[in-house]
Amino acid sequence: MEEMTVREAKDKGAIGLFESKYGDTVKTYRMGEYSFEICGGPHAKNTGDLGSFKIKKEESSSAGVRRIKAVIAPKG
Repeated sequence: MEEMTVREAKDKGAIGLFESKYGDTVKTYRMGEYSFEICGGPHAKNTGDLGSFKIKKEESSSAGVRRIKAVIAPKG
């Protein structure tokens, strides 16, 4: 995760679909060479921080882009 302005993110090649909803500074997330996106939602710094999780939904968000929705399993 890296924070920057929307313009900086776009200039670096980040994909952002909801520009009118972003603030002055945005979080960007990179998944290797596969994905670099702007996101305003809550996130973990690393998927390893989540522990167990279950994918609840998988869908197409745009051409060539897939999105998953998941929930974190309760600890204990």
